[in-house]
Amino acid sequence: MNVTVSIVTTMYKSAPHLEEFVTRCKGLMGSHDELILVDDGSPDTSLSIALQHASEDPRVVVVQLARNFGHHPAILTGLAQARGERVFFVDCDLEERPELLTDFTGIMEGARADVVFGIHEHQGLSMSRRLTSQAFWRLFNWASDADMPLNICNVRLMSRRYVEALLSMPERNIFLGGMFHWIGFKQLAVPIERRVRQTSSSYSAAARVALAIRSIISFSTVPLKFMFWVGIAISSLSVSIAVYYAVLKLLHPDIQLGFTTLIISIWFLSGAVIACLGVIGIYLAYMYTEIKQRPRTIIQQITRAGQS
Repeated sequence: MNVTVSIVTTMYKSAPHLEEFVTRCKGLMGSHDELILVDDGSPDTSLSIALQHASEDPRVVVVQLARNFGHHPAILTGLAQARGERVFFVDCDLEERPELLTDFTGIMEGARADVVFGIHEHQGLSMSRRLTSQAFWRLFNWASDADMPLNICNVRLMSRRYVEALLSMPERNIFLGGMFHWIGFKQLAVPIERRVRQTSSSYSAAARVALAIRSIISFSTVPLKFMFWVGIAISSLSVSIAVYYAVLKLLHPDIQLGFTTLIISIWFLSGAVIACLGVIGIYLAYMYTEIKQRPRTIIQQITRAGQS
């Protein structure tokens, strides 16, 4: 059977929203569409709910991963299983309406675009979250020489050729926001409304920091270039200070230059060296991960059309 539209989502602690999400998606689907639910090692009852729907509706496909591999690898796994001529990804937490599929389809057909994606206007977010989000996207655009719209979200409708291009990228250290943009094709951004989340996000502060680091390292060499110029600046400053003290000592031989300046210089230079080595170490760690070429995820089981 030729699949027209594949709706893809990932599940992690998604049980409170999943029943409503699947019901609303089924209302949007035709007989030749499919709904792919990727279980990213969810510790709650998400998998059992998904399997129940798969046993009742042949359009529902459940992809069970062997463990939690992370949101972005799970998304790519779901896209790889999608067979539709168009692929619609939306998170199942209902922050974005599944009904955006209808809106995006009209826009895509009218503009003959390959991708239609949403951008948030930060409804319901705290001031700190708004400021940090704006700062992140501006920093990413500067560091990666990209020109991405601010505040993009994952919900998007994609053409088959765009999805195949996305899946051809072999990265293991994944930042989908950058990958989505880097591919090219005709992409349209659409402002959408964010539903205020009633439950806490599964993304912790540490996970957000890790994502920010991964995004910069994956799409930019600016930190390495920055270290080079910091080294040049420190060297120039050191030479200038040395010349200054040499001249000062010649003009005023009786001046005693204490150890304070020496200690401060040692600490400053040591800190700069350690920081630079740390940045190099992060790049090497990411290269090590890529060189090993381990799969992004391990699929434990696929339930399609009620059959495992």
